[in-house]
Amino acid sequence: MTRLLLLCSAAYALKPSTPAPRRALLRTLGAPAALALANLVNPNAALAAGLQDVSVPIGSASTALSKATFQVPSDWVKLSGDVTDGRKMALYADPANADTNVFALITPIRGDYTSLGSFGSVETVLETVMPGADGISYEVIKAEAQSGKYVYEYTVQVPDQPKRHLTTIFMVVADCIVTFNFQAKQTDYTKDVSALSKSTAATFKTGKI
Repeated sequence: MTRLLLLCSAAYALKPSTPAPRRALLRTLGAPAALALANLVNPNAALAAGLQDVSVPIGSASTALSKATFQVPSDWVKLSGDVTDGRKMALYADPANADTNVFALITPIRGDYTSLGSFGSVETVLETVMPGADGISYEVIKAEAQSGKYVYEYTVQVPDQPKRHLTTIFMVVADCIVTFNFQAKQTDYTKDVSALSKSTAATFKTGKI
């Protein structure tokens, strides 16, 4: 695990907002089909057996009052991606298969985007995050508006790329878009990986520091 990790750019391509129409800003969520490449830096050693807690501050590190948290298997390694423009990301991957990975990404936005409803309904966001494009196909398994978040489970097939299975969650907290993403290649998406995706997503939450 020394080279590259494929990330879902639905989350990875997020950028801080500038004055722009809401739909244009929402497009910074990116299309999952793009599958951006991120450099991996300094994998850490695994922790003790069980689960490890992951926490990412929401907002400025010096003034953050909230955090996003989730749990991953203790043998998963922490990796670093190239995030800029005030974004923060916690990225973890299976040490035996970096294509199975999970991350939380925090992206600052303007203060007038007070909720996900500012971007439209769960269906509107779905259409923007998964736009039609030549050669790219999606299968939407789930698209739900839950309490304070939009939850999507889907597959994406990009030309010359393996088919991928993703679970993506979007929230708006403290002037930030908070994104959670779990992904694996469809060929690796066994019953155990499916269960891990669901259990990991179930641990994802935001709250006070």
